[in-house]
Amino acid sequence: MLKHRAYLLINILGLVVAVSCSIFAIAFIADEYAYDQFHSKKDRLYRLNKKNVSINTGESFLTAETSGLMGPTLNAEYPEVENVARVMPWFDETVISYNDKKSKVGNLLFVDSTFFHLFDFKLLRGNPDKALVAPSSIVLTESLAKKLFGEEDPLGKMVTGLHEQEYFVTGIVEDAPVHSHIQYNVLMSWSTTVPGTGPLSYDWMNNWLGQTLITYLLLDEKADPRLLEKKFPDFMKSHFPERAESYFLYLQNFEDVYLYSSDIMYSRDTKSGSYAYVKIFGITALLILLIACINYVNINTAKATKRAGEVGMRKVLGANRKQLFTQFMSESFLLTIISSAIAFFVVDITLPYFNALTGKQMEISLLLHPLVLTGVAGIVLVVGLLSGTYPAFVLSAFQPSEVLKNSGKSKLSGHMPRQVLTTLQFAIAIVLIAATLLVYKQTNFLRNKPLGFDKEHVVVMNIDNAIEDKYHSFQHDLEQHPDIIATSACQATIGSGTFGTTVLAEGREDQISVNIFRTDANFINTLGIEMANGRQFNPLLATDSNALIINEAFVKLMAWEEPLQKQIRFSSDGEQYPVIGVVKDFHFEGLSRNTIQPIVMYIHPRNFTNLTARISGNNIHETLVHMERVWNKYEGRFPFEYYFADTWFDNKYKTEEQLLNTVTVFSVISILLACLGLYGLTSFTIEQRTKEIGIRKVLGATVSGIAVMINRKFVLLVVVAFIVATPVAWHFMNEWLNDFAYKIDMPFGVFGVALASTLVVTLLAVSIQALKAAMMDPVKALKNE
Repeated sequence: MLKHRAYLLINILGLVVAVSCSIFAIAFIADEYAYDQFHSKKDRLYRLNKKNVSINTGESFLTAETSGLMGPTLNAEYPEVENVARVMPWFDETVISYNDKKSKVGNLLFVDSTFFHLFDFKLLRGNPDKALVAPSSIVLTESLAKKLFGEEDPLGKMVTGLHEQEYFVTGIVEDAPVHSHIQYNVLMSWSTTVPGTGPLSYDWMNNWLGQTLITYLLLDEKADPRLLEKKFPDFMKSHFPERAESYFLYLQNFEDVYLYSSDIMYSRDTKSGSYAYVKIFGITALLILLIACINYVNINTAKATKRAGEVGMRKVLGANRKQLFTQFMSESFLLTIISSAIAFFVVDITLPYFNALTGKQMEISLLLHPLVLTGVAGIVLVVGLLSGTYPAFVLSAFQPSEVLKNSGKSKLSGHMPRQVLTTLQFAIAIVLIAATLLVYKQTNFLRNKPLGFDKEHVVVMNIDNAIEDKYHSFQHDLEQHPDIIATSACQATIGSGTFGTTVLAEGREDQISVNIFRTDANFINTLGIEMANGRQFNPLLATDSNALIINEAFVKLMAWEEPLQKQIRFSSDGEQYPVIGVVKDFHFEGLSRNTIQPIVMYIHPRNFTNLTARISGNNIHETLVHMERVWNKYEGRFPFEYYFADTWFDNKYKTEEQLLNTVTVFSVISILLACLGLYGLTSFTIEQRTKEIGIRKVLGATVSGIAVMINRKFVLLVVVAFIVATPVAWHFMNEWLNDFAYKIDMPFGVFGVALASTLVVTLLAVSIQALKAAMMDPVKALKNE
C-alpha cells in the first residue's frame, strides 16, 4: 500500500464514494419500508380499493376511493370482516379556534369510532373507545392542543371548527408519526356527518353513490383475503347494481399502501412513496459499487506483474497457494473495511445534502438501524470477495520458475478480463447518462406541454361561507384594482380537483362518466380556455343558468357532428339541458397519470369553494396586498392564503424532479469513478509499455501517433459497451415511460449523446497519461528498461 500510494488513493477514493452511495441507498430503502410498521394489527389490515372500468371506453384504472356504506355493510354481512374504519380527508384547510387563539390546519380527517381500535396511534388523553363516538366530537393532536390551550386542560372544552360549528374536545392524540401514510392534525367523529344525527348532515358521505372516502378493513385472524375478494362481485350486484359492471372491489395489504400505490388514483392526502423510485435508487447504487469493484480488480490485476517477483520469492521460501490467496484476500478486505469506515464519516457530513436531493428527513441515527448495519456488513463481505477474488487468484497462480526468469509476464497480465470489466464500466456509464437525459426530457415535456389554458399569473384561493354569502361584493372590490384582469368563482378549479358523476346524453341509452365544473359565467374567460364551438356563458341571459358547456373529449366520445343541437340529462327522469358551447380540451390535473376526461360545465349560483383571479403580472406583490386587504375586509377568521396555478402544476412533478436529480448525481459519480479507474489502469498500461514507446519514438513515431495508439483500444471498448448498453437501457427506459399518461417518443438521440459523452470523458482521462508518456525522452525510457 505504501509503495503504490497513488493507486491506493484511487482504490480507497473509489470505494469510499461507492460505499457511501450504497449506505445512502440502504438507509433510504430502510426508511421507505419503515412506513406503517408500528401497527400491531398490520398483518390483518387492508385498504378497500376498486378497479374502475370506464363505461365510456372500457379502459380501467385503480382508485382508493369508496362510498360511505361499503365498509359498514361488509362488516355487517361478512364474518371475515372483524371491524371497519372509514377515513374521509377533508378537502381544504380549516381554522380551529379557542377563545382568542386560532390555528389554520390541514389534514382534518372524519373517522369512525373504531379508528383507535384498528390503528395504534397513541391517544394521550381521553378514552379510545369513546373519544370518537358522539356527534361533534373532536380529537386534537398534541402540538395543536398546545397552540390553542397552552397548559390548560383541553378535554371537555369547546372549539370552533369546520363551518364555524362548535365541537367538544374528547381526546388528545400524539402527532402523526412520520412513518405513517395516514397523516392528521384533527380527527372528527364520523357521526358528525350522518344526516339526522350530526350537525353537518353530509348525505354524500353516507350513501352508496358518493366515492370520496377511504375504507380500511380489519379481517378476522382466520380469514383468507383472497376468498373474501371473490365475494365482492355478488356484494356489488346486491347493494350497488348500477355500478356492478364498473366498480370491482379488491383488497390491498395495509403494509403495501405507502410504497405500492403509485398507480392508484384519488388517494387524497395519503402520504405515499414509490417502489419504482426505491428500485431505481437501489440498482443505481449497486452499479456504482460495481464500478468501484471493477476499478479495484483492474488496477490490482494490472499490478500483478509488478508483484510477480514477490510471489515467486514467497513460493520458493515455502508459501503455498492457499496462504498467498489468503494474503491477497486479506488486503482486499482490509481496504474495504478502511473505505467503509471513512464512508460513514462521509455520509454523516453529506446527509443534509442527500435529504435535500431526495426530499427525505432522515437523521443520522438511521445509520444505526439494524438493516443499515447489516447492509454495510454485507457490502464489506461482498465487495471484499468481488474485488479480491480474481486478483488473488491471478497473483497466487504465478509459477516461481517462470516468474524468476521473467517469462510469465505476458501470460499472466490478464488483458482480456480487464477489457471485459472496463467494457462493463463503460456500459453502466452509458446507461446512466442515457437514463438521466430521458428523465430530463420527460420531465421537461410534462412541465411545458400546453395545458389548454393560460396558467401564467392565475391566483387561486379557497373561500368559505362568510365570503360566499357576500361573494358579489367581494368580487367587485377585488376587481377595483387595475392589475386584476378577471375573476371567477367555482366549486372546483385548477389544482383543487373536481368531482365525477354520470349523465345521459342524447343519442345514447347508457350512462357516461363525466367530470363536473360548477362555475360562474366568467370561468372560461378568466382561465383563458379557448372555445372550439358555440359560445361561452352569458351572465345577461337568464336561460344560460339551464345550459351546458362540454369539452372536445365529450364530443369525441359521443361522436357528435352537431353538438350544439344536443341535450344532456343528469338522470333518467331529469330535465334536459341544451349544449351551448364546446371548449377545447384542457388539463385541470397533473399530466403524469391523468388523461383528459369528458367535462360538463354549468352555472351554479351557490356552493362556491374557490375563487380564481387572473392578474396582469406587472405588480404582483402590490396586487396580492390588495387581495389580502379585501379578504380581511370580508373574512376575519381565516387568514388570506393563495397559490399560483403554474406553481401547483410544477409541484405535481416533484417525484420526477427528485428522480432526475438523483439519477444525475449518480451518473456524474459513475463517470468520475470510471475515469478514476481508467486513469489508474492507463498509468499501469503505459508503465508496462515504456520501452515500447521509447523504441517507437526512436524509430520516428510522433506524439499524436502514440496518443492515438494508446487511445484506440479504449475507444473500441466504449463502442462495444455502447452496443451492449443500448438495448438494455432502451428496455428499462421504455418501461418507465409507459407509466405516464402523456409521454415523449423514445428519444434515440439520448444514446448518441451518452456515447459521445463517454468517448469524450474517456479520451480526456486516457490522453492525459498518453501524452505524458509520448512526450517522455526515449533515452530515459530505454535507460530505465
